[in-house]
Amino acid sequence: MSSPSPARKQYLEFKQQFPDAILMYQVGDFFETFDEDAYITARELQIVRTTRSYSKSKERVPLAGIPKHALDNYVGKLIQRGYKVVICEQVGEVQKGRDVVERAVTRILTAGTLSEPNLLPVRQNNYLVSIAPGRTQTGLASVDVSTGEFQVTWFTPDELPVALDAELQRLSPVECLLVEGGHAEAYQFPSKNVTITHCPAYFYQQEAAQTRLCRQFGVQSLEAYGCANEPQAIAAAGAIIAYVEKMNSALLTLLTALNSYSTKHFMVLDAHTQRNLELLQGTRSGSLQGSLLGVLDRTITPMGARHLRRTITQPLLDLFELNGRLESIEELYESPAIRRRFTMSLQELGDLERVSGRIRQGTAVRNEVLGLRDYLAELPTLRDLLQSCEAEQLLTIASELDPCPQVSELIQRALIRPDEEQDEGDNGRLIRPGYHAELDELFNSIRDSRRWMISLETRERQRTGIKALRVGFNKVFGYYIEVSNANLKLVPDDYMRKQTLVNAERFITPELKEHEARILSAVENIEGLERSIYADVLRQIAVFYPQLMTTATAVARIDVLLSLAEVAAHQGYVRPVLEQGHRLEIIGGRHPVVEYTLDGDIFIPNDTHLEATDGERIVLLTGPNMAGKSTYLRQVALIALLAQIGSFVPARKAQIGLVDRIFTRVGAEDDIASGKSTFMVEMEETATIINHATSHSLIILDEIGRGTSTYDGLAIARAVVEHLHSTVLARTLFATHYHELAALATELAHLRVYTVAISEDESQGIVFLHRVVPGCAERSFGVHVARLAGMPDSIVQRAETVLAQLETSRDGEHIAYSIDSHGVRESRIAEVGDSSYATGNGHVPHVYWQSEAARRMAESVEQNGHQPSLDEIDVQAITPLDALNLLSLLQKKKNILHR
Repeated sequence: MSSPSPARKQYLEFKQQFPDAILMYQVGDFFETFDEDAYITARELQIVRTTRSYSKSKERVPLAGIPKHALDNYVGKLIQRGYKVVICEQVGEVQKGRDVVERAVTRILTAGTLSEPNLLPVRQNNYLVSIAPGRTQTGLASVDVSTGEFQVTWFTPDELPVALDAELQRLSPVECLLVEGGHAEAYQFPSKNVTITHCPAYFYQQEAAQTRLCRQFGVQSLEAYGCANEPQAIAAAGAIIAYVEKMNSALLTLLTALNSYSTKHFMVLDAHTQRNLELLQGTRSGSLQGSLLGVLDRTITPMGARHLRRTITQPLLDLFELNGRLESIEELYESPAIRRRFTMSLQELGDLERVSGRIRQGTAVRNEVLGLRDYLAELPTLRDLLQSCEAEQLLTIASELDPCPQVSELIQRALIRPDEEQDEGDNGRLIRPGYHAELDELFNSIRDSRRWMISLETRERQRTGIKALRVGFNKVFGYYIEVSNANLKLVPDDYMRKQTLVNAERFITPELKEHEARILSAVENIEGLERSIYADVLRQIAVFYPQLMTTATAVARIDVLLSLAEVAAHQGYVRPVLEQGHRLEIIGGRHPVVEYTLDGDIFIPNDTHLEATDGERIVLLTGPNMAGKSTYLRQVALIALLAQIGSFVPARKAQIGLVDRIFTRVGAEDDIASGKSTFMVEMEETATIINHATSHSLIILDEIGRGTSTYDGLAIARAVVEHLHSTVLARTLFATHYHELAALATELAHLRVYTVAISEDESQGIVFLHRVVPGCAERSFGVHVARLAGMPDSIVQRAETVLAQLETSRDGEHIAYSIDSHGVRESRIAEVGDSSYATGNGHVPHVYWQSEAARRMAESVEQNGHQPSLDEIDVQAITPLDALNLLSLLQKKKNILHR
């Protein structure tokens, strides 16, 4: 086998250092990938793959390349698909006598270590997380290297996996670090595209991790960061430091502190609840459309948008903090004029957070730094607006805004805008004249030569008589005088041929060569000195990084408060009353997302009354398919959540006792990868709710037990309702098609039965009224919904026939419902053949009688076998329903005796 070429050998040496990454190897104006990387790149980016020979044997090597100018765009696509990319650039010049250009790895890019603005989502964080499981504790650390946000939390075994999965859902990381041998399948990641990176065990070794963290923050212990006694939290955070240092050590400069937090300080929203309530993205769209965030996000700045996402997924439990937010929003809500002024001010601000981070890294470009100066110039106006307010939180935010006048003054003094008018010969200058004396001297030294160059073309045309003579410059040949072939006879003797073209010749003169040498030498010195001065300017600004980040956070907070106030004003929301009790009373509640998407159509509001102690603890909601049961359930949960992020709510009035957790069990899904059926998933989720809910929780259950047989499902649903009512004591909304459960209202003191009203019309059929009213639905109207869905008429008609047969010939129960002042009452008669309701000796079970006369007569029939005559039945003393039930009882008893 022949030896590879020098270039191929150099590539293989770099690739050996990064076997798990796609190596982008610069060759001139292209970045090439080879071998297996070429196959991956061509497939993922849909570009052409070819081959090239890099050895004397002419062996063909797979090759796929992308243009240098399009590098970031293509690399971003690879990273989004979970690949790590290494950029290997040419750092030396092409030189004669050398077989290969000097190259070096300049960037290692992974999903969680990106800081380039064009590779990051603007309005959401880009989290890298690290998980450190242990026997007594599991640590979870997260970092956004573009903003410097570095946090850590930990979970006890009894909190797993629910709390950990909830945090992963909230953070939605793009990359996760696990120790070698760790199984990603053990965790629920919201995105299938999350990059899983396995790190060596020493990354997670506690002592080494603690040393690493102390060195990073320049401290001797981690006491000040609240995690000194949390070994797995330290391990997880230390692993992030080790990984970021390996990928791009410059990013470590942004990590100036570690924030330890407990999920117990916020309302817990497990992964299922976050998805079921569609907090950050719509289930169908997979985007903002159809989500709560899509309704609430009227933020103006990128950091405000990112802060709003965190706010939605971390509802508060602190009544004082919540009332402070509500007070601030109320003040903004009541004054459209001040909202407009805030909006105009915030529109002048860009991504202060990420720009500050790039300055800290030393990677910010001139326009970003000049942009920072403009942002800081707007802050006094924003601070004055805040100081004119009365709400305490708004005044606190005002005190946190620091315009950093020293930074603005430095930028103004040091940098010149590209569009500013500059002296002749200074075009393209980066550092402002007067800032650096040595640089000014260099510019002065070539100013005369540049003026001479500018006038050279005119002088030479006059001297030679060649009207088409042109003076030009390129990087390879430098300055030259170009003369067309038709005018070569007019060329003076002092012209020296430098290059021959098809239709022209290029020349130089001794004087031109002298001025060129002077300019090129000075330009090279100028470029190097400007880079050095610019880097020093960035370092001076970076000293103010803590103040800039505090200011960015303050701007984000006012942006979020303004957004919530705007939504409240435009959507007609009201301020909720929050308290520590168990009440949940909503008058005229509306679903915020559904209402928003109606585009002017009227949303039918509904009331909710729940009280975990003495009042309605459980609402059992029946009603036809498509009537709006799920919408009603979700709207109650969303209103409670909105109240606890400090937002106004879509209702006429709302009084809410703080909710510690919202649980939801809605929808039908399976887990094929784990071999779990729909019913198994349903039971696991229900068990999680029962095991973790408290009397301060809010539980939303939709169709429990539907994944199995009717009797099994009904039995499970009933047992769950009874347990929630008598043991958990949580506020619960329970939607069901098991109308038989309505009978529980006679046994459970704090359960009430409601239904979603409909209207039946011969011409229009069934009309859904979307009103929640006391009572129980008679049937589900599933066949009607099938017709609405476009099911073929033949199938619908056959279904109606089968349904009619089932309803008239069932051997099972005959149930009647009535509503009195105590709620829904059920009368049930069963035949002997119905094992669910008949006893072995043929006795019929207990029936609720509305009148005492009917109850006495029924007891006589059951206990003595007495068959009353029509004269003995006092029809004036019993209700019509009792009369029907009594006749049914007599008929059943007669059939039993005859058998």
